Amino acid sequence: MATYKGIKGVKVVTKTADPTASEAVGTVWYNSTGDALKYATQGGGVWASGTNYPQTFQEFPGSAGTSTAALSWAGYQQGGSYLNSSYEYDGTTWAANVSMNRSPGAYTQGLGTQTAALSGGYYRTSPAATLTDSEDYNGSAWTTTNPTINALGKRTGCGTVTAGLEAGGDDIGPAAPVATSESYDGTSWANVASLNTARSMAATHNGVLTAAFTIGGASPATNIYANVEEYDGTSWTETTDINTARKTLQGFGTTALALVFAGEPSPTVITAATESWNGTTWTEVADLATARFSGGSTTGTTNTGGLCIGGSLGPPGSSNAVEEWADPSYTIKTVTVS
Repeated sequence: MATYKGIKGVKVVTKTADPTASEAVGTVWYNSTGDALKYATQGGGVWASGTNYPQTFQEFPGSAGTSTAALSWAGYQQGGSYLNSSYEYDGTTWAANVSMNRSPGAYTQGLGTQTAALSGGYYRTSPAATLTDSEDYNGSAWTTTNPTINALGKRTGCGTVTAGLEAGGDDIGPAAPVATSESYDGTSWANVASLNTARSMAATHNGVLTAAFTIGGASPATNIYANVEEYDGTSWTETTDINTARKTLQGFGTTALALVFAGEPSPTVITAATESWNGTTWTEVADLATARFSGGSTTGTTNTGGLCIGGSLGPPGSSNAVEEWADPSYTIKTVTVS
């Protein structure tokens, strides 16, 4: 009869406590405390619950960073309240930060990292206006910078505080969404090539200044897109569509490895669908636990980890729930004998 040592060349070790699942993949051990034979497996990506955002009913925030070093700011609260607060996340806890200099608002866009983030343009409710205000965050304070050229919200944003890009958007008023794009060099905003398809409410945070995605979106609200455009630093080019057309979706990653999730496939439907991009194909992967739209998301540089922050649940309300994506996922299992 074959033994584990005969197959693997090593004995089954005894441990009083389980190792981490990721470290244990491919091994078998005996847990003497629990009197159980165990092993670990590696699976596809999954969403798991994170720590709730401190502000209740958050929608349309700015956000940046990674799942263990995130920053989120501004946003809209159910009932009509707007925010200018910001919070840092270390993977476990949200900590209050200094407030922004601008008046409370939402429909902003974010780019960069937790300690070097940029927010350009937003919508203010009192008095109502779409503004060009731009601010950057250095890890301890928000500083007012040169304004954007166009007064727009609901834009897609990516890159860094010295090489940033924003595209599309609208003025939260009667005007239709636009195709306008702007780049940021750390000092000033400049108009660059326009999108092929005017849109707002597209997925944000996918790429860098010279290799960026704008994904999905709508123009006007009932014309909802699956198409994806890629920017190479000079022009926008149509590339592979996502599988589910939607607006108000979120995303993170790059033009080589990206993830998009949540959103509205129609004005009356909310989705939890998640799609992963490997540089060639969009593939349906594990859904969010809660369908939502218009939340925040981290930026990151890959499709293997990131956050979905808050968002709207549609009538009757919104959510401050945070979900964390991990790909691959690891699980410890117990050997059973039937």
